[in-house]
Amino acid sequence: MSTKKINVPLLLAPFISRMGDALYLFGLNWFVVQATGNAALLGIIQAVGGVVLFLGDLFCGVVVDNFNRKWVVVLAELVSVLGCIGVALWLDPLHLTAGPLLTLTVILDIGLAFSLPAAKSMIPELIVLADRQRFNAISNTLLDLANIFAPLLGGFLLTLHWLNLRGFLLINGLSFLLSLGLYLSIRYPPHHSTQATLGIKASLLTGWRYVWQRPILVETIALGGLLNVMYAAFKLVLPYDVQHIYGGQSARYSYLLIAMAVGGILGGLRLTLAKRLPRHQQNYGDLGLLAGMLLLAGALPNYWMLLGSSVVIGFCYTCFDVRALTITQELTDPAYLGRMFGLLFLAMDAFQPLGSFIFGFVTDELGNATLLLVGSCFLIGLVGIYQGYQRLARRSR
Repeated sequence: MSTKKINVPLLLAPFISRMGDALYLFGLNWFVVQATGNAALLGIIQAVGGVVLFLGDLFCGVVVDNFNRKWVVVLAELVSVLGCIGVALWLDPLHLTAGPLLTLTVILDIGLAFSLPAAKSMIPELIVLADRQRFNAISNTLLDLANIFAPLLGGFLLTLHWLNLRGFLLINGLSFLLSLGLYLSIRYPPHHSTQATLGIKASLLTGWRYVWQRPILVETIALGGLLNVMYAAFKLVLPYDVQHIYGGQSARYSYLLIAMAVGGILGGLRLTLAKRLPRHQQNYGDLGLLAGMLLLAGALPNYWMLLGSSVVIGFCYTCFDVRALTITQELTDPAYLGRMFGLLFLAMDAFQPLGSFIFGFVTDELGNATLLLVGSCFLIGLVGIYQGYQRLARRSR
């Protein structure tokens, strides 16, 4: 299989679909709260989506490793297109109900659960090793840009008073259609898997066994799960602080989110310009800095400190995210990439809702001081994971 330094369709397709999806979520949040007066339905939608992603992460790797990855991602995008169009025709934008919105959430999260690991697993087969980190960094930067521009574009679209949630849904469907076309344009040969004859259970067990025998992959999964729990906790504290300490100004909350996205872009730029291949030890430096900023923001309740911490935390999060993807792609045999990414995303998706649930109550009690607890737990977790990695590494020698 021929590899390149860059693959434009593989770079742009996730950005376009993320942009459309972020716009839809922006519109969903606005119109649901406007229609119901509270966020209860949004909470139910997010909970259902979390369960679907968990189940999807559990089984997506088997599909991605046993079938042609290009067609897996194409079919996932097609399902999302049909879901957006079908639900757009079904729902009544003037009287929003749970049925259509929950149905679409299930459809979109099924598509996401299969398209993301399939697309990430294609990268080592299409991008040369020396340029893989740069490719991942550019891709991540584009996703951060989508997260910045989607609320801005969404705010403009809301000024067009004739546009309702159905319009946002059709825009999302169009974005998935465009990304589907880009994936179709990728030259990707037929996939021949040695695992094709294995059943689901056997395929899962062989994948987990493969990962467990490689300490760096286990370490990456554990760090990803820990980071996502603490990152979610940090994002819970931000709106609380703005409401209770910094005057309840929505603009101040927006600035914090933009600061995190800007930090992510800077992190992507750092790794785009990096000349050396990533090393897993670098993760501890970035995540240690992230924990330090959490402790600092918790100890010094000041808006400018929180704003600066948001930039650094976004920077460190992206550096880990890009490095974890690149290390995974480098160290994992292509036949197991789907299952490895499934485990990585499972670790990230499975524990985040639990962390959000726990730290949501903690934030109500401790306020900004929650960041001290989050930073301390993060440091303890980093030490524990490092010691666990050392034991696994000694055992595998």
